[in-house]
Amino acid sequence: MKAKILFFVFSLSLIFLSCSELKEDVLAPKAKIKLTYKDDIKPTLDNHCIGCHNQNADFDLSTYFGIIQSGVAFPGDENSKIIRVTQPGGSMRKYLGADSAVKAEQIKKWVVEDSLALGDIKIHPSDWVDIKSENSHGKFLRKIGYNFDQCKQCHGKDYTGGVSKSSCYACHSSVGGPEACNTCHGSVANSAPPRDLNNNFSTTARGVGAHQSHVVEGKLTVAFDCVECHIKPVALKSPGHIDTTPGAEVIFQDSSLARHKSAGFNIGEFIVPNPIYDSGNLTCSNTYCHGYFRNGNMNNAPKWNVVDGSQAVCGSCHGLPPGGTHPKVSATSCATSCHNDVVELSSGVLKIKDKTKHINGKLNLYGYELDFSVEGLRRIVSR
Repeated sequence: MKAKILFFVFSLSLIFLSCSELKEDVLAPKAKIKLTYKDDIKPTLDNHCIGCHNQNADFDLSTYFGIIQSGVAFPGDENSKIIRVTQPGGSMRKYLGADSAVKAEQIKKWVVEDSLALGDIKIHPSDWVDIKSENSHGKFLRKIGYNFDQCKQCHGKDYTGGVSKSSCYACHSSVGGPEACNTCHGSVANSAPPRDLNNNFSTTARGVGAHQSHVVEGKLTVAFDCVECHIKPVALKSPGHIDTTPGAEVIFQDSSLARHKSAGFNIGEFIVPNPIYDSGNLTCSNTYCHGYFRNGNMNNAPKWNVVDGSQAVCGSCHGLPPGGTHPKVSATSCATSCHNDVVELSSGVLKIKDKTKHINGKLNLYGYELDFSVEGLRRIVSR
């Protein structure tokens, strides 16, 4: 009798154990195995496809990047070429070998369900994100003419991840991501160097120089726009932006602010600045901003990569007071009479009172603004 009871208890425990296992399977079904390029697809392609479809062919199946770039597979798209040609009746199915049906279904699942999962495999060098390395992605892109189309194949057209599931915005957080101006030069503060295209930060580097002294408001002036000295692109691939010429060309445009086309009115004669940048000596000459105007220091030619304050101090662009035909007055008269809307006297020192009226291509006298720019004179004549 005791033996029967023990047998009954043992049988009952087996029933409960089986039910428990069944319940667990129902509530937590086994996860579907995700196929990856590294573990499941690459061996098939290596053994059956890349003999013909490699880097020398119309489309490349020898690397993951080659597959993406060739456009033979798009994540989730069952009409992808690599699926069509390996399904029954497809032109490439016979080359998959004896178990072609299995391999074809794996390829289809990998593309449609598993979205071209990559697996544990490295696409880029280990120092790909090291800006100092010769293998950095910045230097690679520069070598290929900043062709971001290659990046988009894996990271998506908007760089938010794509099939790689790795967003470029994780590092390049400015509007436009990798195509933002400050991706290649400048910083979060603004797009002007430092950093320059060669990763220089020192103002002694020609790519850095006095950029910040010009684009950031200073003691004497408001901030200047890039268009003052360059053709300013509106997009990455704007004409003249990315070309074979190293660095950014200094081009003083007719469309820039009036200061570079301002005219000093001198008894019927015009003094029209003709800005010149000497790329060999790194000097700017004949520029209104640095003294090329009536009674100014017209021979002043500041050196671009000397940024010690001496290039833009009161007295460097014109005397205090100016010489030439300028009235012989004391320096303090600038603030107390003639130009009191521009400068003021603070603790015995002249100080710019209104930066918008200083170095603006116009003469401010007794509270009046006299526009001697080419356009300004045309308006006067036309009245």
